[in-house]
Amino acid sequence: MRPLDAFDRVLESALGAAAALTLAAMMALTCVDVVGRYLFTRPIPGALEIVEIMMGLIIFTALPLVTMREEHVTVDLLDALTPDWLLRVQHVASSLLGAGVAGVLAWQLFLRAARMLGYGDTTAVLKITLHPLTFAMASMMALTALAFLARALRPPTRRVRKD
Repeated sequence: MRPLDAFDRVLESALGAAAALTLAAMMALTCVDVVGRYLFTRPIPGALEIVEIMMGLIIFTALPLVTMREEHVTVDLLDALTPDWLLRVQHVASSLLGAGVAGVLAWQLFLRAARMLGYGDTTAVLKITLHPLTFAMASMMALTALAFLARALRPPTRRVRKD
């Protein structure tokens, strides 16, 4: 058992369940809205706003998961030619760069959420306050930064085998 396996299990369970439940709720809301709109000419007021909020939650909830599973889009044109030591350097450097970028994004999202709280920003139709969503997005970006740091501690995986 690796030192970060417990972190992975907790992260994947909690965030995976949150993303799955949000997606299921979004699909149910969309189905009910479409049926209400076309069969009864009574759409759900603000359904688009709620779906937009849920979409943001799904995207930001999935970021730490994608990072921990190393499922980001990668280009492996030179993997077969790269020596193991250079692959490790590349892995650590890209992980640290990703952690830095995610950390800056988390910080900026946190500042944005604080401004939204101060201004009282809401959605147009349902008047849902937006700062909790933005704080959640900032938290998920911070978790993504931690996931990148945890990834840097792990050995790299070679996508293409050497022949």
